[in-house]
Amino acid sequence: MAKIFAVTFARAGSKGIIKKNIKPLNGKPLLAYSIELAHQLSQVEGVYVSTDGDDIAQVATTYGAQVITRPEALASDQANEWLAWQHAVEYLQAHCNMQDDDLFLSLPCTAPLRAREDIERLVSQFNESTCDLALCVTESARNPYFNMVRLDDDGLTSLVCDAGQFHRRQDVPSVYDVTTVGYLTTARFVLTATGVLSGSTLGVVIPRSHSIDIDDQLDFEFAELLIKKREQA
Repeated sequence: MAKIFAVTFARAGSKGIIKKNIKPLNGKPLLAYSIELAHQLSQVEGVYVSTDGDDIAQVATTYGAQVITRPEALASDQANEWLAWQHAVEYLQAHCNMQDDDLFLSLPCTAPLRAREDIERLVSQFNESTCDLALCVTESARNPYFNMVRLDDDGLTSLVCDAGQFHRRQDVPSVYDVTTVGYLTTARFVLTATGVLSGSTLGVVIPRSHSIDIDDQLDFEFAELLIKKREQA
């Protein structure tokens, strides 16, 4: 049976929120949410954090993750995250007995509201499929066939996707946002492919309330509000 290796990627140089990955969210470092959830998954062989930051590495160790030191070349704003995935898999194969058919689970630390059942569904649906990679999606609040527009040079609007026959939101095709809740694939695919959508990609639908992606301070405050509400329920 394939083993699952869970990895969270956390660069030190976040711009939107300084030291975002270890900023306290409801009294706990943001990074800790991903690590703690990974430890709850019964099939996970090991929990790892790929980082270039000493303070991030210290938090990772405190919460029970093993550290993969990310090269400086893979830690800049312009760095391709897929290359960081490849570096992590190469490390796991060299040092942690990861095999080509073992599963690589990426749990970005910007999605602290993910639930254990979201990732268990991701794993289950991927294992039942013939797809190369599975990721979590959620129904989009905006739809390019109905209420998303582009502006021309004069400021005039036009639909992003103008199919011409939709007059009610209920009639438009459903569209989904890719979330940062979780990505699952094999070590082999990470090493041989070029990106998340470069093969056959399965979308696993999760609730919007679980999919908040923290990019700026407003996202951070909103996530904290939802976490507090969840604790009081």
